[in-house]
Amino acid sequence: MMLGFIVRRCAAELGHTPSPDEFAAWANRQKQNGKSYCLFGKEISSSVAKVMFSQPGRIVTVSPKGLARIWKGDR
Repeated sequence: MMLGFIVRRCAAELGHTPSPDEFAAWANRQKQNGKSYCLFGKEISSSVAKVMFSQPGRIVTVSPKGLARIWKGDR
């Protein structure tokens, strides 16, 4: 999945373009069916999020729960 798609999904949920801090918090605190998980399988830092913003076309791996949530559009 391309990073740009994931950042746009975050922006849609927040209602504005996320800062690196907001994106990291969003990616690290996903919930589905009452359970919490990290979208990328492990926590990311704000500095990692900043690098991600500079590479929107980069392909990344998303956890199976995160992928299912993104495709369903659950919020």
